[in-house]
Formats: sequence, C-alpha cells, structure tokens
Amino acid sequence: MDSQRTAELYGVGLGPGDPGLVTLAAMSVLEAAEIIIAPSSQPEGVGRAEHIVHSLLPDREVIRIPMQMASGPDGIDLRLQAVREAIRELRPRLTSAATSAFVTLGDPLVYSTFSLFVDALVCEELPMTVRVIPGIPAFLALASLVTTNLLDNDERLHLVPATGGPDHLERLLEDRESVLVIYKLSSNFARFRAMIAQAGRQEGAMVGLELGTDRVQVLSLSDAPDKVPYFATIIVPVQRRSA
Repeated sequence: MDSQRTAELYGVGLGPGDPGLVTLAAMSVLEAAEIIIAPSSQPEGVGRAEHIVHSLLPDREVIRIPMQMASGPDGIDLRLQAVREAIRELRPRLTSAATSAFVTLGDPLVYSTFSLFVDALVCEELPMTVRVIPGIPAFLALASLVTTNLLDNDERLHLVPATGGPDHLERLLEDRESVLVIYKLSSNFARFRAMIAQAGRQEGAMVGLELGTDRVQVLSLSDAPDKVPYFATIIVPVQRRSA
C-alpha cells in the first residue's frame, strides 16, 4: 500500500443470513478486500456472517474475532477488550492492507459489533478511513416473507432490543399507529409476548425464526414456542382502521 494513503476499513452488512440477499456493493468490497474479519460468539465456531462469506467466496480466508455475548456494561467491556487484543495482533496486516472488511449480519450501523471494532481502533490509535456498505435488516426480510405493507402515510416505526428488558415496551405499545420491531430475543420472549397480548396488539403480530436460512419459520406470536433463538425477530403491526 502507498505509505501516504490511509488504510480503509469497510463495515459490510450481509443482510439477514441469505447469501442471495447480499448486495452487489458488498460483494465488490469482499472480492477486493485483502483482509476479511468476522465476529463469532465461539472461538472455534463459524459465525453466521463468516458462513455467508464462505458460501460466496469459498477460498477466502476469514479472520475470526471471538466476542462474548454477555449483556450489560460488563459484556461490552469484555468484547471491547477481546477486540483490542485482536487488533494488536492484526496491526501489521491492517496497516499494510489497502482495504479491510469487517462483515456483520444485517446492517453495520444497527445493533452491530462493527461499532465496537471501530471504537477499538480508536483505543489502539490505529488510523483507518472507515466506510460502510449497508445491509438488508432482518425485519424487512421477515416482512417480505408475508408481503405485508409495514408502514404508510404518517405511521411510525420503533425498533428496540429485547436485551434492554420489557419495562420500556408498555409506552411503545400504546402508540397504535406504529410498527414495533423487537430484536435480540431470547430469555425475555415469553414476557414480551404476554405484554403485547395484554396491550391488545397481538393481532397480526409475528415472529421470524432462523431468518435467511433453510430452516426459516414465520409464526404468529401466539403460535410461537416459549423459547426462541437470539436472532429471532418480532413485528407488531400498526392497528389500522377498516376502510
């Protein structure tokens, strides 16, 4: 790389999990990148983003960065420390490569570990020009499977993580002219479902499981099991008046 040029880092959104939903812009960056980095919850486990890259570019090396998925400030600190340690090891390669790519499910700017990677670069004083390739969010992939019209006219959208707990949900459910999307579902699912039903918003509500895979399921909220995977997505639709 030209010594006068700052290395580039791309956050590349790979969409909900289906390689067919990876954009042309994302493919162009992946093909050109000298380094591809992917997060993983297990040191020896292939994460979903890494799996997508391998399905599209089977011969490419993917550098795996393990990140503990613990919640709360302690979990964030653990992940930041792990990423900083990985960056120290990768520093010579990152500075010598013209282009590096950090891949992530969905979009790099929405509930993604990409922001943590960028924070770690700053902490390690590693200057890179940061660019982003957007990806298709999971909730739009879910809506497309049932061809539902999510939003119209002055209707609103609320996108929230379940990891923050259900306390803030009551106020959002009162806004019946809004779509409520809930990400990062796991142990809180049963409680969230009960609150949605109690608020009278269960009609038309759905949950998507294993989106972007051949195991995908779209279930009504009432028919879903009590325990769902972390990457499950809930959509609570607008309550529209009949014409």
